[in-house]
Amino acid sequence: MATNITTNFDTIYLTAHLPENVYIGTNASSIEVSIYIDADKVFSSVYYPYNQVVCVRDIRSIVEAAMLDQELDMAKLRIDADEPNNGPGSIVENIRVIYSDFKSTLGSETFLNLNFLTTRKSTLIPRDGLVKLSNYTRAYVESSNYALIHYSVPYIPGEIFQYNCYLGRVQSTTEKIVTVNLTHAYFKELVDNYRNTDCKVHGVEYQIGARMFNIFFTDEQPTDVFSFINAFNVVERIYLYGSTTTKTEVSRSEAVCGRNTQFYDETVTVKHEVETAPMPYDEAMWLSQLFTSKHVSKLLDNNHFAQVLMTDITSEVTDSSKELVRLKFAWKYADGVEWL
Repeated sequence: MATNITTNFDTIYLTAHLPENVYIGTNASSIEVSIYIDADKVFSSVYYPYNQVVCVRDIRSIVEAAMLDQELDMAKLRIDADEPNNGPGSIVENIRVIYSDFKSTLGSETFLNLNFLTTRKSTLIPRDGLVKLSNYTRAYVESSNYALIHYSVPYIPGEIFQYNCYLGRVQSTTEKIVTVNLTHAYFKELVDNYRNTDCKVHGVEYQIGARMFNIFFTDEQPTDVFSFINAFNVVERIYLYGSTTTKTEVSRSEAVCGRNTQFYDETVTVKHEVETAPMPYDEAMWLSQLFTSKHVSKLLDNNHFAQVLMTDITSEVTDSSKELVRLKFAWKYADGVEWL
């Protein structure tokens, strides 16, 4: 019996759906198993079979750790099983993996065809804000891309109109994750050209194939804006409405020499405590990804970002229809220096 990987693999996976155990049949006394991510070897170990079977466990953690380290949202997975004395053995290659902290009962490929790479279905943003929306696409696939725009015109106050704008196009010439920045200005230009007048956009139902996302616009400015790496290892932006309290803590030692007192070893810590405005259950669950993200930054003036750390998190989310969900957390700048 030659060395053979007996575990069956699909062509595409969310990393959370990768097989828990990979079984390899062999009559060799030992085999070397190697795992590659985009041609980079990220794991290698020698295994000794029991009853001519080797079991490699928990490749998910190996793959996800490598993708996080290389900041990859999508990669190619390859598994080699080599016999040290007889050269290359069984190879499983060209498996497409999409980073994901979540499993889906739909299966990987069906989920990717039906969902954007986010766990929320809608968002509220200011008119000068943007939504970063990502999805998986195959090469040269033209999707039914639509934007159902809800808008008003100044000379008919109180009336909301709809404009179903077809945006169908090939998203990419290669298999990849595509990210678009959706703004109020973009949709306003579409509807202004359609009505040949100055319109005000209130909301948009954005659709690519079977994927749908709702965007609502507000004139209210957010109290905080953060950018973070979400559960699919892609960047999302969140606009928080609520209240922020800044607390300064000073810790220092005191020394007395004669009648003079001096301070030394002074440490100043500034924390910003946030209490969000009421939000729906699904948005609160999505917001929890901000608290556990590997990278979080805060939007400053002139579209600059500064890295921050999430601290003192209280995340209690209920699906009760009688209670409003408010989350509390604190954050501070990663380098300990405040921005003006």
